[in-house]
Amino acid sequence: MSIQKIFLTKMKFSIVINKSAIFYFFVQNLSEWHFSNRKDYNILWQEELGQFSSEEEDALRQLREIHPKYPFGKSYLGRQFFLEENPWIILGKKLPQEDYISLKNIFSLLERKFDDFYKEELILLKRWQTTLQEELSDENLVTPINSTLSRLYDAPPFIKDIAIYLLPSSETHFGGTGGIIDNRSINLEVSHIPLGKVKLALGVIFHEVIHLYFEKQSFLTRISKKYPNDHDTVALIKEATASSLFPNGSLGTKFLNIKNELLNTKIPKEYTEKLLLLVNRYIKEDKPLDDEYIETIYNSVYKLKGILK
Repeated sequence: MSIQKIFLTKMKFSIVINKSAIFYFFVQNLSEWHFSNRKDYNILWQEELGQFSSEEEDALRQLREIHPKYPFGKSYLGRQFFLEENPWIILGKKLPQEDYISLKNIFSLLERKFDDFYKEELILLKRWQTTLQEELSDENLVTPINSTLSRLYDAPPFIKDIAIYLLPSSETHFGGTGGIIDNRSINLEVSHIPLGKVKLALGVIFHEVIHLYFEKQSFLTRISKKYPNDHDTVALIKEATASSLFPNGSLGTKFLNIKNELLNTKIPKEYTEKLLLLVNRYIKEDKPLDDEYIETIYNSVYKLKGILK
């Protein structure tokens, strides 16, 4: 981190295209080691790249067996591919020799397929990089959003530089995740999405910023005190709240002109009006999301417990 970034006074975004990170995302997704892997991406990629050889298929099976030893969390295998200029140097020091050699061979075997894939993806990702950097450099957009979220979540404004790692997607499926790599980065799967959906992409980014920072300052503590040792309820309330704000919620409408017909694919439409009425009241009254809010939203969506998380 540069000295300049240490003294940031406002939320800033760096839109990153990282070949190593994309290589990792490509290979691990094809291996389908985790239930969250995008199977529709794999169908698309295999159509584009043609038949995989028996050696390439075997390499993916090997990764499917190895990767669960390094899942999400402190031991997450993907972290080095995102954060290190040469991930293999760090992995060589951290991993058992047997796993390191196996992983090196797996990635080497799939490198030719990836290089063909990356040439096409890079063109699309560069267009998104330019567009998002321009949109997120607009202080008239970012600063009011930062201030509004700060008041709602009773948190200091976010004043750090957030890295947005751009990743492949299909034409119909895109999304974001935050906090997987570190507490200052978001992954955005967006390459094949039309640029006309840039406002929705921005909404996804701000949704992940809520999870990455704002809800962690005091909101999650409030929920946990009210519903101790109840992980599903905590997950339900934090996701319902973030979804009522961005991308398709109240703040998505206010700042990005996004229609809020469906807040989240896991939130049935009949819940939308209740959630919006509740959060709009707090926005209008300029109040932080307090204990009364937490109790009210839970009573509104408790039937989604275990589903929305």
